[in-house]
Amino acid sequence: MEELHAAALAYYSNGSPELQRLAWSFFQSMDTNNDGRISSSEFYEFLQQSGYSWIVNDPSFFMKLDRNHDGALDFYEVLTFYYIVKTRNILCQGCRVYLCGLYFTCVACFDVGADHHQGTYDLCAACYRIRNFYHHHTYFLDNHVLLRSKRGLPPCASPDLNKAMTPVPQPLVIYNNYYLQAPERNKWFQAYRLFEIAVAAASIAANCTIM
Repeated sequence: MEELHAAALAYYSNGSPELQRLAWSFFQSMDTNNDGRISSSEFYEFLQQSGYSWIVNDPSFFMKLDRNHDGALDFYEVLTFYYIVKTRNILCQGCRVYLCGLYFTCVACFDVGADHHQGTYDLCAACYRIRNFYHHHTYFLDNHVLLRSKRGLPPCASPDLNKAMTPVPQPLVIYNNYYLQAPERNKWFQAYRLFEIAVAAASIAANCTIM
């Protein structure tokens, strides 16, 4: 929730004055008794009227938004709420929980959906790990890696995992106050490089994941 709050605040801070004014108007529209905060009753009344039933079914959602635990939502906490409902209405196809953080998505469905207005097939990390799903595609990436691996590529192109992988830093040693590149003799470093090469080769050959 903290990362979502930070993201919402960042978007708001970089928004135009008109956007910020509209955000404040939205907050005031929820504040039906004009006390400068949104009570749980005002919050759930808004949910019922706006149709966000998936939040109504999560009794802890209000408490998660209430960062300072004062029993009500301030303006910035409502900003976080708005950001979540507009960008995080994503359901795990395995356990049916809503995905607010990192999740895995089917690459093929992600690409096809862009052209045919179809939904994506998404999984929480736990369901993907234990294979708690049945799907006709097998190539999944987490949302961060998928974004980075598509950078600069045309639509529907296969992900390039090299774009998502962090370059390996060269180990350094100090010799007479000078930094020198160390020879690649360390056993762990050789194993690390071999593992990295194997992952890259597998992803190219068989549309595997990064591990």
